Amino acid sequence: TPGWDDITKGAKAYPDVKITAILNPENGNFTKENSQFTAAINAFKAQGGRVVGYVMTDYGNRSMSAVKANVDNYLRLYPGVSGFFLDEMAAKSGQLAFYREVYQYIKSKDSGLQVMGNPGAYPDPAYAGITDALVTFEGLETDYRQINPQSQNTWVYDKPTTAQAMLVHNAPTCAIMQSALKTADLPRTHTGLAYVTSLEYDPRSGVGNPWASLPSYWTQLLGTVDALNKGQALPAC
Repeated sequence: TPGWDDITKGAKAYPDVKITAILNPENGNFTKENSQFTAAINAFKAQGGRVVGYVMTDYGNRSMSAVKANVDNYLRLYPGVSGFFLDEMAAKSGQLAFYREVYQYIKSKDSGLQVMGNPGAYPDPAYAGITDALVTFEGLETDYRQINPQSQNTWVYDKPTTAQAMLVHNAPTCAIMQSALKTADLPRTHTGLAYVTSLEYDPRSGVGNPWASLPSYWTQLLGTVDALNKGQALPAC
């Protein structure tokens, strides 16, 4: 699709920016290879990109056998994946055993596979020990402006910035996107994995899909990340 072409072009244009794409065929439920996905993965990886497979966990309520089968299907049919994105991750300590088993299962396949968890908020600190990265914010750009791990979540400072991610939607302009990325780059927020999109979702009504396509300012987003990493002036919007 055009989205995969665009991320591949972006990886080529900004080789110093590390881009991870989340592969999500059939919401993670599939039993056959799609050759178009395989071609897209190979083209993206050839430009230095990384791909992780989407696995829905239903906040620890999905059966363990289904989660493991999902992982196995990725590794069997899309061996180009270098890790997994565990969506709908629980945040409370009561589900730690479930996610520890998922983490150990993935690592038993290959210790180099990355495990990214998405509770979408600051979870119990123990989750940092059974993931390689956590999405500690998923939501509206206006809410992200107020984000602050202090003082209840100072455990994030014990981890590298690459262990914490943010997913921000409803950021309508390039300038607002740049502001969100600058917030992620603050020592206070300590977040090294970042994605901002102009696409919208209304959490009250459940209307919208902010992950349906790339944001309108995709190229400027990459340029902004590159500039922040290098301490340079941000590109014009």
